[in-house]
Amino acid sequence: MQTGGAVVADRERTSDRVERASSAFEQAVRGAPDVDISWIGRPLAEDGWELAPDVLRLLSALVGVLRPRHVLEFGSGVSTLVFARAASQLADCAVTSVDHDPRFAEATEALLATEDARVVSLQCAPLVARVRAGRLQPCYLVDPARIAASSPADLILVDGPPEILGGRAGMLYQALEYAQSGTIVLLDDADRAGERAALAEWSQTLGDAIRIQAPKGFVRGLAAVILAAPTVARIRMGER
Repeated sequence: MQTGGAVVADRERTSDRVERASSAFEQAVRGAPDVDISWIGRPLAEDGWELAPDVLRLLSALVGVLRPRHVLEFGSGVSTLVFARAASQLADCAVTSVDHDPRFAEATEALLATEDARVVSLQCAPLVARVRAGRLQPCYLVDPARIAASSPADLILVDGPPEILGGRAGMLYQALEYAQSGTIVLLDDADRAGERAALAEWSQTLGDAIRIQAPKGFVRGLAAVILAAPTVARIRMGER
């Protein structure tokens, strides 16, 4: 049993992780416009199905500032390539990439035919229905044996599933399985109706167990959900 002093110390450490994550995200947003992604070697569209260039720059900047030990993404692609390059610059960072579509996974594997690929564990995981926050939601049937690191993810990108397969409303709940206090969960396309509805649901369900930051200026919208109290979030998710 923890003493009162130990409980206070845990709360202080949790608060420190959340504040560090929030500060790192803000710093990365400021620095992202200066990140060079020309090395990708092909044009990138702002209105395509891939992540927009402004978000790709942010991913690179955020890995550099946050210095995560474990990055997890739901939905693979050029983002995986950016994560791999950024993570390979750190001494101890692994990337887990999950996709539901074998074609996308194969295309991502082809993109990763570089030295940076050594830090990435890529898996194709089918979508299944699970009860999350009181209703059926799509989630990835992740193979735990193919997770790149045993430590919780410090940074999680949600770029799937597509709306036609149920959308992303359930993905923060799945992210909780791999997160800790201070984990940043990025939601791409945050200006779309489905993603706005997901953010509203998460805020209503989880309350002060999460902190949402939505910086302006991203062409398709972006939101960062910082987990302040994952255990509380899991309890609230189950009680809804």
